[in-house]
Amino acid sequence: MKFKFKTLLVVLTGTVLFYTACRKEVKLNQKPEPPISKVDTVGPATGQIIRNITQTLSGAYGGVNINKGLILPDLTTIRQSKPLILGLVNLCSFFPDTVVNYKTVIGDTITSQTSGLFKFYFSCDTVKAPRVKGYPVFSALNGYVAYDSLATTGQTPGGLFAHNIKAFYEAKALDFDVPLAINGSTNKLISFNGSIKSFVDTASSKKTVIPSSVHAYYTLNKVTVDLTQNGDITAGAITFAAVGEFNGIKWYYEGVINFLGKHKADVIIKNKTYHVDLLTGKVTTT
Repeated sequence: MKFKFKTLLVVLTGTVLFYTACRKEVKLNQKPEPPISKVDTVGPATGQIIRNITQTLSGAYGGVNINKGLILPDLTTIRQSKPLILGLVNLCSFFPDTVVNYKTVIGDTITSQTSGLFKFYFSCDTVKAPRVKGYPVFSALNGYVAYDSLATTGQTPGGLFAHNIKAFYEAKALDFDVPLAINGSTNKLISFNGSIKSFVDTASSKKTVIPSSVHAYYTLNKVTVDLTQNGDITAGAITFAAVGEFNGIKWYYEGVINFLGKHKADVIIKNKTYHVDLLTGKVTTT
């Protein structure tokens, strides 16, 4: 649970940007209603969208962290006396279907409550190994499928927050050279497809600070994570429809995020391209 606590603390303080997550499609592509605004908000909105999706992919708002590789998320072992699967030789088709309900406390000032559902199973390939005596056929881990639907509410010294996340991930290892069946810990290049709904709302205890929000729907297309490069997203795209608010100004945009590697991405909105540093969140235009 140390990872979850640290991640939540990062979300609350806002000092660091993290991001690096059955072929049935989960229907999460309902679009939010667009507000009407005469103010050009594309640049600031792009920053909000990037922060929302990178934090979501890292599990900062709850659920799967795609940067952890092909392992069962920490979420499933909460309040368990023993890990659910650690030590098992063959993880193929292991499928926890978990009702989630837990409380997080950081110091005396930050508390949160998370509840919802979580489903997860490992996918495997059947591999023939004629040169291995006595083991002509075996299963080898090649990815996982995960679905989570989690709601988190919490309080900090500065105010309140609410996270509502629904996500479907289909992860596949791209560096499948040697068949493995223990946690997939040596697989370092992983591709993700799926759908995400990420609603994040914050409210300050100071009356002079206006509440902010991002309500977004994302579709992942071959989003590729290189775990040897500090979780760099090296390829793939995410289409989105998002509505949000900052400084009392509401916005709505649809677009696509193209990942370029080296922790960079291009966000295209209304045929204009915005360049983003995924580590700092800085947004620039040409």
